[in-house]
Amino acid sequence: MTKKIFWLILVLAFILRFYKLGAVPLSLDWDENSNAYNAYSIFKTGRDEYGDFLPITNRSFDDYKPPLYMYLNIPAVAVFGLTPFAARLPSAVFGFLTVPVLYFLAKKLFENSKLKFDIPTVAMLMLAISPWHLQFSRVGFEATVGLFFAVAAITAFLYGLVNKKWLILSALALGISAYSYHAERIFVPFLFVAAFIIWKKEIWSVPKKYLVVFAVIAILIALPLVVLIPPRVILQRFEVTTGRPRLEDIEKSIKFILQDQNLELRFGRYIHNRRFVIGQTWFGNYLSHFDFNFLFTKGDDNFRHHIGNMGMVYLFQLPLILYGVFLLVKNRNKTSAFLLAWLLIAPIPATPAVPNPHGNRSLPMDPALQIISAYALVSIFSIKFLFKRHVQYFYILWIGISVIVYLHNYWRHYPYDKADFWQYGYKEAVLEAEKFKDQFEKINIDHSIEQAYIFWLFNTKYDPTSYQQQGTRYHFDKYYFDAKAPETKNDLFVSDPGNFPGSFEVVKTIYYPNGQEAIKIGHPR
Repeated sequence: MTKKIFWLILVLAFILRFYKLGAVPLSLDWDENSNAYNAYSIFKTGRDEYGDFLPITNRSFDDYKPPLYMYLNIPAVAVFGLTPFAARLPSAVFGFLTVPVLYFLAKKLFENSKLKFDIPTVAMLMLAISPWHLQFSRVGFEATVGLFFAVAAITAFLYGLVNKKWLILSALALGISAYSYHAERIFVPFLFVAAFIIWKKEIWSVPKKYLVVFAVIAILIALPLVVLIPPRVILQRFEVTTGRPRLEDIEKSIKFILQDQNLELRFGRYIHNRRFVIGQTWFGNYLSHFDFNFLFTKGDDNFRHHIGNMGMVYLFQLPLILYGVFLLVKNRNKTSAFLLAWLLIAPIPATPAVPNPHGNRSLPMDPALQIISAYALVSIFSIKFLFKRHVQYFYILWIGISVIVYLHNYWRHYPYDKADFWQYGYKEAVLEAEKFKDQFEKINIDHSIEQAYIFWLFNTKYDPTSYQQQGTRYHFDKYYFDAKAPETKNDLFVSDPGNFPGSFEVVKTIYYPNGQEAIKIGHPR
């Protein structure tokens, strides 16, 4: 019976991640376009948009994304073409694969459990229907792929403490995780440190040659990142995500110290030291990921990370998570310590950056929350108490209604209500501009169409060789990006409605699905 349920959950996980994959969300955002077009460029020429041969990073918009997703996009683009489905396929595949891997992780963690019901199966189901994991499994973000390799690495490692061959697979996944997503470069090493502390006796009982092989494989795979990525790239990425808040904290520190000097308070320079102020901000950022609204009612401020009107996880999980954490603290065994460590470590990569809380960077929290929820649910269903059957029926009904409402909102309302968060209209603007291209000398695209060049490259399937030789992010073919409104009627102008001159003749207006104006295309009269 358990095997049948396992396969049914796998089918459910597959359907939820692949159904209308290229159509919901309605459009690709700039990062999805960038990964897919650079994969297309490498597939055609061996070089990315900047002409770099098999690059170790995706330079993209000078934010230097990890390269793994881009390279995983190459076979998808080769088979399915430069399409939204191909752009999102790696995320859906690895999001789907994470579901069975979590089953085996939970099976290992609770292998000595005497509870009546199967915790791994429930944990697997919880991840299969998790809104947090589903959201990122259906878009071309690096986080989902990174999460798979993180979960796979630690799962194989724990199995490797008994069957040493698994250590090789763990080392491979550990090394590859460094190429997947920035958050994994922090989360995975911390998680392994926690595992080494918790299972140190079991680890030191492993023959040293296996541990050496494990370390060598992981290091050799990750080594090119250290050797080949210039330090300026790492520093630039750090500045992009943390520079502004750090500068604001320094300015706040200086202001408070000066105010205290005017009041002749000599200790002000100590309590308002910039390191202390920055530390306060980071601690607040860290705690924000455990905020009730973030987890259960609101989510973060970016509707690319969730559908709105709910948190990152279901509200029915609130009592489960609270009870599950209580049980973990009460039991005080290795599994308890590991799951609590996982949950506490997961938000660390998101802490220094802005904005906070951040659903993408803190995605590693989700598997821990699902296992803890499953542990609590199985524990409740396994003990005897008054009105147990009523509680079971109530909870099953609550779970069923929550999932149905979420899925209805995701496929029916989310694509239309939040289309503006997905740069809806950019693709349509490209296709409309292509229709008018022969009628105009130049086509100017306003700065309000952010990172417009990558949308034009992707949706016109512009020849990578031509772009590498003659194009830039500011100009290729007849297209000029971040350009001013033209002064002659021979030039076309594309912008959002707020930047479109009222004196221009409108040749096309693109509307959001809810009827609001998204983009205007026109020219001087």
